[in-house]
Amino acid sequence: SLVSSSRRPRRVIEVMPEESREDNFSEEPSHEVTYSDDKKAAWVIKGKRPHYGYKVHMATDVHEGFIIGGHITPANHADTIEFDRLVDDLGLDKETPVLADKGYSSQKNRDFLAKRQLVDGIMIRGARNHPLTEEAVGLNRIISKLRFVVEQSFGTLKRRYRFKRARYLGCLKTELEFYLNAMAFNLKKATALVA
Repeated sequence: SLVSSSRRPRRVIEVMPEESREDNFSEEPSHEVTYSDDKKAAWVIKGKRPHYGYKVHMATDVHEGFIIGGHITPANHADTIEFDRLVDDLGLDKETPVLADKGYSSQKNRDFLAKRQLVDGIMIRGARNHPLTEEAVGLNRIISKLRFVVEQSFGTLKRRYRFKRARYLGCLKTELEFYLNAMAFNLKKATALVA
């Protein structure tokens, strides 16, 4: 899920004066373009809309909806390359089903689950000129019915805990904010279940 940076992405062009450059015939540009003072945030396009900030990679228990792990990356990091880190951090037992959306669909991630002896529950992504078979559509439907708890957790973090936008600068502080929100979320959920 995407989280906007705490800073607005304003384009700033810093031009170096001619006399401060060592070589006037240098081919290096005489200006530097920056978009924000949040250097760790990055641009990504999702749904034809540009976003500037971070991406949350989160693991949730599908039975009760507790957040059991996760981390933050700049928004331009692909989901497929963060999957093994996310699963390894959980320390799951063998034969545990791992459900994931189409963003994590790759042969590398499927091989990773097979190597760890975990049950592959990654949704199947269709390719151009290769539509999904009926079995694949049915499997995706089953996985999405189990995964709705994860989407509810994301929605609660964004609406109730206002985690649509980071409060702090940098990836590390944004990750700490995510952990604090996740702890508060889990404590509130546990209190409601006990009651």
